[in-house]
Amino acid sequence: MNQYTFRLCGIQKEYEQRRVLHIHELDIYPHEMLAVVGPSGAGKSTLLRLLNFLEPPSEGTIEFKGHVVDRSTRVGTDVRRLITTVFQRPLLVRGSVIKNVLLGLRFRGDPDGDEMAMRALEQVGMQSMAARRALDLSGGEMQRVALARSIILEPDVLLLDEPTANLDPANVRSFEQSLHRIKEQDLP
Repeated sequence: MNQYTFRLCGIQKEYEQRRVLHIHELDIYPHEMLAVVGPSGAGKSTLLRLLNFLEPPSEGTIEFKGHVVDRSTRVGTDVRRLITTVFQRPLLVRGSVIKNVLLGLRFRGDPDGDEMAMRALEQVGMQSMAARRALDLSGGEMQRVALARSIILEPDVLLLDEPTANLDPANVRSFEQSLHRIKEQDLP
């Protein structure tokens, strides 16, 4: 039997006494690509915030690689670093594309990652744009830069929050192709 990456048991999340998420039980396994689909307000983004430990559950437990998290557990940086998220609207900083990809490594104190950044940009089909100003990119290109910024950190888990919601069909295809290349090379 495969060992799970996440196990959610009796999870509930409430905001101001309004339940927005209830999951009786959910196991997520290594190398699994899982899509959570539902209408706006169904709790998809809340689930992602719980899975990347940005918020604790109101009730229940989340087990992640031997760590049990409930509403009173403080999750350490060592565990948080195993998970990265690409949000629906990526936030890029001024400067070049490669500077944006290197941002996570720099926060971790690794000043030398140019070669890794170029490999990550190659994974998402953006290596030729490394020197371009990030804030001049299209929405789809920004999403791919955010994806490269996530994969350079070599996370155990990669979470995506509606990464193609605001993209045109061509950019959706390009983003999905990038994900397939990453999955084939088994990075996250």
